[in-house]
Amino acid sequence: MNAASLHALLAAIQEVVRARALPAPRGLPYLGLEHASGTRLDLLHTLSTRGIFRKYELVLDVEAGLGGTSRWLAQRLGCEVVGTAATMHEAAAATDLARRARLSAHVRSVAADPATLPFQASRFTHVWIVEALPRLAAPERALAEAARVLRHGGMLAIQDLVLADAEADVPIAGWRFAAATARIEAVSRLPFVDVQVHDRSGEAAERSAPVLAARERLLAALTRTAPRLATERTAIAAALAAGTLRVVHLLARRA
Repeated sequence: MNAASLHALLAAIQEVVRARALPAPRGLPYLGLEHASGTRLDLLHTLSTRGIFRKYELVLDVEAGLGGTSRWLAQRLGCEVVGTAATMHEAAAATDLARRARLSAHVRSVAADPATLPFQASRFTHVWIVEALPRLAAPERALAEAARVLRHGGMLAIQDLVLADAEADVPIAGWRFAAATARIEAVSRLPFVDVQVHDRSGEAAERSAPVLAARERLLAALTRTAPRLATERTAIAAALAAGTLRVVHLLARRA
């Protein structure tokens, strides 16, 4: 995301959040508006079921962008989170949002390439990758780096948007979707065991009326100020609604 688009998205999120009369739900200080696909963030409860989260757990949130998932993890599960961002500007924006949400003590954002993570081996107890793989230039390399920085016995948790048909195409600029089988094969080639995959498409649609209304307002604002982002979000939502894209959870344990 370039600096202009990032600025427009931040401004739109802050505009929508300020307009709300009621406080945001716990874990969603910005109503999940950072989340490009619109899938409901309550799915993260399901994604976390195989991990044990305590205040001394250290989670790496790969390609976390503005940090919505990182803040959810810290606020709902009480762990410490390091999120990677694509650029220094994005990392700074995520840091500011964490500060505004009073989560700076638990959430840190750093600019880092997922294919060459700047962390020592076996540093983290968990690695989360939430709908980020289709946006990466080298997703298999990112998965290999996830294995490197994850402790033995640590959990890899992936929520991915995958093609329902491997021969299908969802042409969205900056996104390259794969079938679930390709993701499973990539993880299985690495030192992971107990690999599990679950299709969560039937649970993925947002049901909260306040969140849906906020997303509509955000989309209207982005249509004016960042039409490329608005087009991207609309296209992903349409592909999910049509069943061309599916939402899957892939969980594995580091051997």
